[in-house]
Amino acid sequence: MKKIITSVSVAALLTGCLGQNALFDTVQDWNADATNNKFVNQGISFAFWWIPVYGLSLLGDIIIFNSIEFWTGTNPISKEGAKVAGTTETVTDGLGNEAELTYNADGSISVIATQERYTLIKEGGQVIKVQDDKREMLGSVMM
Repeated sequence: MKKIITSVSVAALLTGCLGQNALFDTVQDWNADATNNKFVNQGISFAFWWIPVYGLSLLGDIIIFNSIEFWTGTNPISKEGAKVAGTTETVTDGLGNEAELTYNADGSISVIATQERYTLIKEGGQVIKVQDDKREMLGSVMM
């Protein structure tokens, strides 16, 4: 048993387990919408930490699913690719508008939306739109 645990641990460490944590996020998203009562949802959250549903789902992400994402480029739970520098994805809003997002190495996201090109960057707690060398603060993010 020790050999199996050691082998899995070493494999997980060597594969870079940083990923989307899609299983944990799925369980947490379900918990947030489980009922219409925030107090009941909070009780479920406490139970999930106590049982430990959250702990096991996070462990499954770290050892299994994030490792699969590292090697294949796609997380088997979310079916999404890793958002690493140089990757591009197309997103559509509820109105049918499309935007192409390119993730940059500096943490910014380049956006092409309806033939409009701009870059979103996060500086401190603010989101700033940079277009044609003009900067426009769009809002702030909570950290």
